Amino acid sequence: MRALLASSGNGFATFITEYFGIDSWVDVLLIVLDIAIITFLIYETIKIFKGTRAFAFLKSILIILVFSYIAKLLNLSAVSALLNVILNVLPVLAVVLFAPEIRKLLEELGNKKFTDILRNVFRSKSADEEEQRKETARIVNETVTAVMHMSESATGALIVFERNNSIAEWETQGTRLDAEITSRLLEQIFVRNTPLHDGAVLIIDGRVYAAQCVLPNTKNKNVSRELGTRHMAAIGASEEADCVVVVVSEETGTVSCAKGGQIERGFTADTLREYLTNELMPDDGDDGEKSGIRRFFRKIFKKKEAENDAKVSESDQEDSL
Repeated sequence: MRALLASSGNGFATFITEYFGIDSWVDVLLIVLDIAIITFLIYETIKIFKGTRAFAFLKSILIILVFSYIAKLLNLSAVSALLNVILNVLPVLAVVLFAPEIRKLLEELGNKKFTDILRNVFRSKSADEEEQRKETARIVNETVTAVMHMSESATGALIVFERNNSIAEWETQGTRLDAEITSRLLEQIFVRNTPLHDGAVLIIDGRVYAAQCVLPNTKNKNVSRELGTRHMAAIGASEEADCVVVVVSEETGTVSCAKGGQIERGFTADTLREYLTNELMPDDGDDGEKSGIRRFFRKIFKKKEAENDAKVSESDQEDSL
């Protein structure tokens, strides 16, 4: 029996070495490196595009590829030809539709050092969580200071904070800045009769990404007519993407915040600081997870589990009725 297992094991090892062309331990290292690079690229792509329109587009491409493979197996020539035409057009369509997301991916990869990339992928949660919290608290304080000053002088302002969805596409009609967030900079941008005051400021990855940006107006016809153009744009932006928008009214100086298509008004310095802290502070719900990769996929699975639990709860309520 042992001889049979040994011979089968040797046969499998021979098959693997011949299939992959392994002649030495160097070949093994190269194969491992090849797999690691592909895994890293896939992970980074998912992390950057997750939650955006491009991510749904990527899933659609994957579905088409699966159907194309099945059609070839079943010799469905007409279906295969149609899917091949669609696959040939998709790359060009993707570049046209998702140029901002692609540009963001290339910029992030180009701006990072190799050591920084490795540190971000395999980083410890405890190593950088405190630093992220301190930076978020600083950004909130700088924003609150600027907003309150602009509220006192009734200076109109519109500030958009990116969360899970990319908002980089709104920069196309604005002016790229890529500057550190300070209260003085935010106040200077919105000074009346200056080149950048008319439009929104985009905050992406903790920096002033762009100014003078045009936001989509709300499609909700039930919104109060008393709200001005800035408030309409704030609601529309929060409908289109997962973001938080701070608005300062130019007529009254009232501070408002929009999220998820809803707007709240009448913020003070304390309530605005509390609101932004709750909405922008990094999530610490991944207890025990050490690496960035594990935390990323754990979030996906936890979200799926929450959806399944909600469905089970609804079915239980129907049964009880």
